[in-house]
Amino acid sequence: MSYKLSAFRHFPSAFAIVAASALAFAGLMASTTPAYAQSGGDYRCAGLAEQAHVAANGLEGARQSSAKRFVSTGKKLCEAGNERAAAKQFRAALKIAGVAEVETDSQLAAR
Repeated sequence: MSYKLSAFRHFPSAFAIVAASALAFAGLMASTTPAYAQSGGDYRCAGLAEQAHVAANGLEGARQSSAKRFVSTGKKLCEAGNERAAAKQFRAALKIAGVAEVETDSQLAAR
């Protein structure tokens, strides 16, 4: 009987090690994903966002508030890591402002 008891004594510690490793890995993955999204590494969430922000600030009245709403939504989508949907919001703000998107070769490659 003492053999079975010793095996059961080791099970909780082995389970705790596996669980701690899984939690550490999940925490690492969760901490790195939003950091990339907020780092501005993607043209859509850096350059395009800045263009839309500047264009929205140059407007007045209802057009300005509408464009700023698109920019705000786009920034929230960038924070969530959805650069494609964010770019659509920024381009809508630029369209309201009547401003063409300025693109360089490196920005086109990032698309």
